[in-house]
Amino acid sequence: MAKNRNNRKKKKSPAPASHVPALGQRHSKSYLDACHSSARRIIRAVGEDDALLDVFTKRQRQDIFRVMIKPPYVAAMSGHKVPKLFLRYMQETLTRHLKNDCFDEANHVTWMEMLTVGEAMMLTFMSEMYTVCLQPHQLKVCHRLLAALEATDLFSANQRKVVETLRVTLMSISQPNFRVYGLAPARTIPESGRPVIRRWMYVTTHKCRTLRFRYNDYERIAFRLFLGPIGDAPAFDATIAANRIFPGAAPDRKLNIYIQSHAIHRLKERIDTLHPSVRAETMYFSLMFVQRVVQGANGRMFIACIMPEGEDTRIVGYFAFTIEEDRLLILTFLPLLSLRVPEGGVMYERLHLSQEDVAYLGMDKLSFFYDVDIERIPALKRVLFDELHLEYVHRLYNSVRPPDETFNEKKTAFVKKFFREIEEVPFDSVGDPEVPPEPERIV
Repeated sequence: MAKNRNNRKKKKSPAPASHVPALGQRHSKSYLDACHSSARRIIRAVGEDDALLDVFTKRQRQDIFRVMIKPPYVAAMSGHKVPKLFLRYMQETLTRHLKNDCFDEANHVTWMEMLTVGEAMMLTFMSEMYTVCLQPHQLKVCHRLLAALEATDLFSANQRKVVETLRVTLMSISQPNFRVYGLAPARTIPESGRPVIRRWMYVTTHKCRTLRFRYNDYERIAFRLFLGPIGDAPAFDATIAANRIFPGAAPDRKLNIYIQSHAIHRLKERIDTLHPSVRAETMYFSLMFVQRVVQGANGRMFIACIMPEGEDTRIVGYFAFTIEEDRLLILTFLPLLSLRVPEGGVMYERLHLSQEDVAYLGMDKLSFFYDVDIERIPALKRVLFDELHLEYVHRLYNSVRPPDETFNEKKTAFVKKFFREIEEVPFDSVGDPEVPPEPERIV
């Protein structure tokens, strides 16, 4: 037994792993190959020949991407409460835009590649640790490529792209009657012990601002319309030039814009087919940037609710407002076919509909254009499409309709029957048409 114990082989302890410095760590071959492919397209995008990359040795080309630049990461600022769902939504939206939007269409270079590979190239070419080992002809190429990248103002352009994407996303989740979101200045932080650098984007929260006012002998509450601070830029308060409402007003006079919760709820109810984020973005886009003022048939002024359609902008409803001192107060949201607004007024005259008829048929909601095949209802098509040219709403919804989803046949038949019946009844037999309600009434 003793002999067997003595002959038993002892297990050798594993040799200690050799320490590799952080900046000497190697990346996978697939990662380096992807970087080289992107680098060649980036070099062509900045106006240089991608063959210049071949003057470097294989090891030198690998060292260009030794430091990994990771995509921006969205997080909540310390002390600011942001729902995790919103953070995930912002991160996914930002990543999708960076991967799909092109920095250079001709060479298929995305903004994500410029944020990662492009910045890695610039940092390496600027590093003395890299350039000190280059031969004179290689150093000349290095300086040439660096100059071409710097000419694009790469770091600033990347930052502007990220901020602008997040600005629109923050707009889509902000609620003026609850909480508005902003963005703190970005921080670029190297990861501890690794050759990795990541830019952190911190989301901030800002409370709503309230105002009490009296309208029609009732005290009401309105909320200041504003966007949270973005980076070093302060919060952006919504204003409108007074001369857009009153032509004789001083050109430098501004009206501060407030909105009631009632208007936000009506917007949600009447533009009922849009995603909440698109609906919120449309509200801010219309009231803060486009600000298209439209006059109704009775002289009442409205601010059009604008939804972009390609390079054009289309009206999908109207905001009714009143003026009090230096404040423009948004009272409610009126649908596109409300009898108070221009399109609804024309429809009222041509088809002799009442406000009750509009609500009965569901025409006070934008989903009417999604559900009903208006092409099959001649009377309605003649007014809405041929005269008012509202086919863009129909076309907008049909462009996002799933291939296996059709119009609501039951509702289309119901509306078609309604208009067939009213066409059979002489207009004079039902008395005078109903007068549209007063514009000051809140609906």
